[in-house]
Amino acid sequence: MFKRLYLIVKKYLSLGADSKKRLIELFITSFFARTSLLTLPFIAAEIVDFLTEKNYNYALIFSFAFIIFAFLAIALRNLNYNAYKKHAIYTHNNMQDMLVKKIITYDEDYTKKISKSFIVNTAFQDIGNVMQIPDIAFDLTNYLINILISIIILVRVNPFVGLIMTITMIFAFIYSAYNLEKREIYLSKQRKDQDYISSLLGEVLDGSYEVQAFNIENDIEKYLEKYKKNWTKHYFKKRVYQDRVFTIADAFIEIFKVFLYVVFAILILKGQYKLATLVLVVGYVEDVENYFWSIKEKMESISAMSTRVNRIQTLLSYKQKNMMEFGNYDLDDINGEIEFKNVTLNYEKEDILKDVSFTIKPKSFTAIVGKSGSGKSTIFRALLRLYKINKGAILLDNVNIYEYNKEVYSNNVSIVTQKPFIFEMSIRENLSLVDSNVKNQIKACKIAGVHDAIMRLPNGYNTKLIANADNISAGEKQLLALARTLLSKSEVLLFDEVTSSLDLDTSKRIIKVLNKLKKDHTIIMITHKPMLMKMADEIIVIDNGKLVGKGTHKKLIEKNKYYQLLQK
Repeated sequence: MFKRLYLIVKKYLSLGADSKKRLIELFITSFFARTSLLTLPFIAAEIVDFLTEKNYNYALIFSFAFIIFAFLAIALRNLNYNAYKKHAIYTHNNMQDMLVKKIITYDEDYTKKISKSFIVNTAFQDIGNVMQIPDIAFDLTNYLINILISIIILVRVNPFVGLIMTITMIFAFIYSAYNLEKREIYLSKQRKDQDYISSLLGEVLDGSYEVQAFNIENDIEKYLEKYKKNWTKHYFKKRVYQDRVFTIADAFIEIFKVFLYVVFAILILKGQYKLATLVLVVGYVEDVENYFWSIKEKMESISAMSTRVNRIQTLLSYKQKNMMEFGNYDLDDINGEIEFKNVTLNYEKEDILKDVSFTIKPKSFTAIVGKSGSGKSTIFRALLRLYKINKGAILLDNVNIYEYNKEVYSNNVSIVTQKPFIFEMSIRENLSLVDSNVKNQIKACKIAGVHDAIMRLPNGYNTKLIANADNISAGEKQLLALARTLLSKSEVLLFDEVTSSLDLDTSKRIIKVLNKLKKDHTIIMITHKPMLMKMADEIIVIDNGKLVGKGTHKKLIEKNKYYQLLQK
């Protein structure tokens, strides 16, 4: 069991969230806070001995010593609490930063391996628990040291008592360790059940309209009931082993204590030991029992941390399958020319793009069209480096996009999606994530055509947006996302079906903005709307992952059967 606990602590430390300086401070304060208490039973025994001999002066001196050492133990414990507090805050914040930075880099495959509920539960519940591991481990180590010292003292008083105490503690530790290990197996299963339940509840919230429309509340409840039954079964299994640790093991120690006190009472009555010796023995036996209780709690805590550490490690060790590393090219003078050269991209062994080649001129408006599932969105994902191409090359200003460093490329290629994500914070704070300059924010919102709408809100730019920005219209949300993109100062702007769910007036406003933007930007838009196709400088037609047409609306409507079909 101790080997397993060591491996858990080692795995936790390998996450790299702790500070060596704070760990050393935590260990030292823990050691002295626990060890300082060992002097108290000895001093108490001396006081009793002096009192029985009517040596009141020495009894008084040792009484003062007892008070001083007691206050010293309190002071040392306070130092330990402060050390733990500093370590916990540092580790908690550092580990959350590590997780956020990692999650931001995830590709679109992560939900196949890691559920969103797993991520949320891990980030908010598990981190808050595992940061206690060093403190628990140091306390456990020091409790073991204190038990060893106490048993050595008992052996010096009476070798037989010390031997029985040693055997008792060995049995108690082995029995507790076995049951704690079994308990951990079912705790892990219980956490998986909890993830399933959380995930299902999240899906019900996201699809509440569908649940009500199809009247499937009872079916959802039956599905949920299955996981609830599993959770309950694993919970009771876990409790069986947990209860054994805190009943049978403790009962064995209590029996030993009763036996010990009876033996010493008889020996004192026979005159073989003084009363002070009984006080000494009782003091150290009580210490050993208390240390054992604390060790069990620490062992249980660290054992329970195994699942939590594994979950955090799963998130931090997730490797993106499709995303490529950035290069070192840092020239930021981007003109905005895009070229696909014989690009082939497959996903799960199926070709999504097949030998696609085209060039998009800078300062132009290009529409990418095709039926659903033809590969249009894959072109955007490849441009955003979310998917790794298998053959060919994608160039930005004649430089392979994988050669640019992250900052330069991210600052020059941005996207506005059909359903943009707006954070649950004020409009000003949403925009400040990209550019905190207030004048730039107002200018971008005016270009996007959303400034007047913002100013009509109760608190203007300081208006707090609720979840999914549902307190503004879909059109205003889309325009706000456009303004946010403009603040990035990107040269290449990708628009993914941004007008598909908007009313006619808002669509016209966005089209007007696009006409302005193409004077300074390379505009690429995925669209199904003929009106937008007609205003594009050039149209790229995709069918089944292949390029099947390229040209103006007038040219394609005359000669391209795929394009003609799309118009109908």
